[in-house]
Amino acid sequence: MRFRPAMQNWFASGDNKLGGWPTLYCLWAAFAICSAIAFSGFSAESVTRLLVIVFLFGQIALRSMLVKALPRLAPKARFIFMGTVLAAVVEGFHMISTPVFLSLRVGMDTPLAQGFTNFVLDLLFTVPAYLVIFSVIWHFINRYHYTFWRYAIIMGLGQALGDGGLFYFLNAPMMLFFLPYPMTNYHAINVIPFLAVCDDLKCDRRASAWMYIAVPGLIGTYFICGAIIKLLGRFFGIESS
Repeated sequence: MRFRPAMQNWFASGDNKLGGWPTLYCLWAAFAICSAIAFSGFSAESVTRLLVIVFLFGQIALRSMLVKALPRLAPKARFIFMGTVLAAVVEGFHMISTPVFLSLRVGMDTPLAQGFTNFVLDLLFTVPAYLVIFSVIWHFINRYHYTFWRYAIIMGLGQALGDGGLFYFLNAPMMLFFLPYPMTNYHAINVIPFLAVCDDLKCDRRASAWMYIAVPGLIGTYFICGAIIKLLGRFFGIESS
């Protein structure tokens, strides 16, 4: 089978106008991640982040195989399904640090059966949210033309800020230095789905400044989904008031 054109030059295709920004972003991300781990040590959060990064690099190494998965699904269904599955895996990594509800956190002393139950409960709340989130992302990528790096940075930024990052950075602006650190969490769930469908998107998509509205769009989507999840968690007694 031939390699898809977008995959042959996936790391740089269409991003020549960005100059050296992709390289600078990668260097910034590497420095921010190493600095964050050096400061915090091997905490549960650091272990989670390392697992996510290993997962991301594993996907990159296997990208030629992964982007060909589920070929019979329509592009939209394929994109949303792949993104949601990858998000579910990443949710599993977060069970030791920041699950959807702190009461579901899994520690070294948590029995295996209880840990599995907690993970399933986490997914019951988060999977519907990710179905909505990836539907929103699909709307943007099917309307506007994103090069690989613009997609990775814009969507990663929108998701990182929407998933609690906005309030965190407003309270601690100096921590913006570490912004790529949480963004890698979302690269690990949205890069492969994009590469899998980028050749199947509408041909009449346009490059426009409106593509950046994806950032506030995702922030708003996360806020709405998060509010619903918190209300449901309190209703079922999983989340304390």
